[in-house]
Amino acid sequence: MLKRAGACIALAGVILAWGCSDDIELPTAYHEGLLPRPSDVAASVEDGAIHVSWAIASEANVQGFVVGFTDSSGAEHTRSVEDPAARAHSDQELDVSPGLSYLVRVWAFDAQGFFGPRSEPDTLVVQE
Repeated sequence: MLKRAGACIALAGVILAWGCSDDIELPTAYHEGLLPRPSDVAASVEDGAIHVSWAIASEANVQGFVVGFTDSSGAEHTRSVEDPAARAHSDQELDVSPGLSYLVRVWAFDAQGFFGPRSEPDTLVVQE
């Protein structure tokens, strides 16, 4: 009887270890088509702030957006916009010194915190 109980506990441990994974991404098909991809991303600098606008075909399943700024070193700075109806964001925290550049992308997220596909990037070069 103890042998059988030990085997059951060992089997439960294997199942638990198999079910708990360190995977950080879901299989592609899981979220395929659930969140629309933002388009027409446009970024500009006005009055010391970066202004970003975008379009999206549908608000279906959208809880909000992430606006990502990748600088010339490759570091990405993200901002969360917690409004599914938002089509613009202004950021006053990023450096807007002349000559700096950013790749700007936008992507949607849903109520469970899953992300949709990223938009095509817009390149912003800060002018004097």
